Amino acid sequence: MRILLVDDDQTLIDLLTRILVQKNYAVDVAKDGEQGWIYGSTYSYDLMILDWSLPKLDGISLCQRFRINGYANPIILLTSHDGSQNKIRGLDAGADDYLCKPFDPEELAARIRALLRRINYDFFSVLSWGSLQLDPRNCNVAYQGKTLYLGAKEYRLLELLLRHSPEVFSIEEIIERLWSSTEYPAEATVRSHVRRLRQKLKLAGLPEDLIITVKKQGYYLKPFSQENNKEHKKSQHITALTSIWKKSRLKREQQLIVLEKTIESLQVGNLDTSDRISAIVVAHSLAGNLGQFGLERASQLAKEIEQLLQNDLSHNSKQLLQLSSKLQALNQELTINQNITHQLPKKLAADAPFLLIVNDEENFTEQLRSEAQIQEIATKIISTPKLVRAWLAEKQARYEQLPDVVVLNISFMEDAAESDSQQEYLALIAEFNLLVPSIPVVVIADRNCFQDRLQVTRHGGKFYLPQPVSPSQIISVCQQALKYSAAGKKIMIVDDDIELLQVLPSLLKPWGFKLTTLDDPRQFWDVLQAVDPDLLVLDIEMPHLSGIELCKVLRTHAYWCQLPVLFLSVHSDPNISNQVFASGANDFINKPVVAQQLAHRILNRLAVSTNWQR
Repeated sequence: MRILLVDDDQTLIDLLTRILVQKNYAVDVAKDGEQGWIYGSTYSYDLMILDWSLPKLDGISLCQRFRINGYANPIILLTSHDGSQNKIRGLDAGADDYLCKPFDPEELAARIRALLRRINYDFFSVLSWGSLQLDPRNCNVAYQGKTLYLGAKEYRLLELLLRHSPEVFSIEEIIERLWSSTEYPAEATVRSHVRRLRQKLKLAGLPEDLIITVKKQGYYLKPFSQENNKEHKKSQHITALTSIWKKSRLKREQQLIVLEKTIESLQVGNLDTSDRISAIVVAHSLAGNLGQFGLERASQLAKEIEQLLQNDLSHNSKQLLQLSSKLQALNQELTINQNITHQLPKKLAADAPFLLIVNDEENFTEQLRSEAQIQEIATKIISTPKLVRAWLAEKQARYEQLPDVVVLNISFMEDAAESDSQQEYLALIAEFNLLVPSIPVVVIADRNCFQDRLQVTRHGGKFYLPQPVSPSQIISVCQQALKYSAAGKKIMIVDDDIELLQVLPSLLKPWGFKLTTLDDPRQFWDVLQAVDPDLLVLDIEMPHLSGIELCKVLRTHAYWCQLPVLFLSVHSDPNISNQVFASGANDFINKPVVAQQLAHRILNRLAVSTNWQR
């Protein structure tokens, strides 16, 4: 459970933070009303504690602002203002409870529990998994009556998994639930807590590992006396991205209101320069964020609105009409796409190498299957492209594992009948290449000719092996193709755009990267050394330290000087790109980021780096 404490009394802050953390709450602290609003409108909190007398924006006004903007969870007002009239004013402002200073911290903790019970009556009931029991009232964990001594994060991790079993939680979601916004744990830190919790449960005598790892997706608690829940494995990617989409709904609505008011001001000829700039920034932000969710038309409309706002529309009724029309179309697109699940990639990551063999020669396919089994590669044999397409459609519809690599035979002959067959196989290669992510195809051909190689390459084939070729040679090339896979590659992304950092892990999940995201560049060096990434992605403009500065520091280090660095930026100015490459960057991408383009740029950089090391 996350609590926001807004108070300017440092002594009281220290006291309450210590008490609440001891009771296993994650606590964020803001010291004035405006900072409290920024925290509360950026992060999700289960409860807020607001002081009445705050700098910049008082607690009553802050409470009213939260309620007007849809925050529905409990709010407690702390104040030295006693008397019934003050209490009435506080409660009418939207507070759920009112506590006068000085107060007993334990009484405050009891009031928090009471408010949380109102929104979730069973929140403080005992959670259990067989003989394992967790009591939220006293933070006690026991197995078969014997107490387990867990660290604070281990306790909260177990509580999260017990309370939401068998929901899968990604590392990013675990960080959001268990750590405050001022903490920046690396993915390795989360895995370390999971590992220690598993060890303590095992030492306590639990008969099996109840924390299940879903590869490249996260962790969930195995349902008691049930088999692994496959549906949650398949749907977690959709659930994670849909959750982010829903959480950002209020912000999108506010951005659309800004654009509507801007158009109204333009129509009456009363728009300030600062308001125009704010509207341009809003349209630019919408274009980037909508693109991350696969809403290409909505993103394009936002770009066009941004471009129109940069013009002088005060005497141009035609362009003003276009602006209004495009905003209306954008609203319609967002209404149609309230549920974005149909925009999401369908391929789920495989748990083991999976080879598809497209060939109708029984002797050849059986030899290839046997060699693959020796190398612990699973196989599927299908005789014709037509049957392959039907099989692929069925696998995608069921969210089942697709192959990691494909081997197929092509006969390059001269007569018309054989030519039709060639085109069918070449078209199949192209279809594998167009999947997200693409699947490498190894082609076995009956002759060694440049023109044939060119055709295969144009259709997306990755490897070309002329006959005669042995099964062991083919499997060796398949293994080489698997080495170029992104699966398991560690990518660290540093950007102050929190929404982008929330969306990118879900968008890039099909490629199997191990992502670490960081929104505060001041933590860069510590996180870099903890993660030891294979590639680094940097934003240019960030508070405190720019990406260009970070890259320059990186290039002075004997170990990190060869780490591939890719830059993201909203700027397309040649001078900016010159500075980026002069700092030691390997690549540069303009925002808004298209997931497939970013993934391919990362893969190309990793391939170049691998070849350089060889």
